[in-house]
Amino acid sequence: MKKTDIKPLKIVAHDREDLEVLSAFMQDAIIPLNGMDFDKQAEVFKLCASRFRWDLKLQGDQHLERIHAGLSFHTVQSVSFRGFTRSENQCHSLDLLAIRYDDPYVYLIFAADAQIRLTVGEINVRLKDVDDAWPVVHQPVHKILNQRNA
Repeated sequence: MKKTDIKPLKIVAHDREDLEVLSAFMQDAIIPLNGMDFDKQAEVFKLCASRFRWDLKLQGDQHLERIHAGLSFHTVQSVSFRGFTRSENQCHSLDLLAIRYDDPYVYLIFAADAQIRLTVGEINVRLKDVDDAWPVVHQPVHKILNQRNA
């Protein structure tokens, strides 16, 4: 596959199934603490991320890349943080594992037991790649525990 054939992602999620797809594409995204903002009046929580391009794997492309992406959550009434504070060193970043929905909450689940909980009126999430991709050396790898032996 030619590099020019690979298009940036632009996804809108309006239900739980859409959100699961969006979550898969955002898995392993690196999100800087200074890359988050909640506009309470507009009811929008935004973040910027460096996401691993899992979409390339689905297209059969063997390139390993990351790309800057914007992620916005709409109809957000409140935001709470667990496992970190916004006043921590703004140079730190979080590693996103998953995005889950449990009415009326959207959870952003990170490594190291960190979490953001958004209280939402409905699922309305938008993901958009916003820059050129760059090559990386390693693909994220996850240890999967065999729960029968746990």
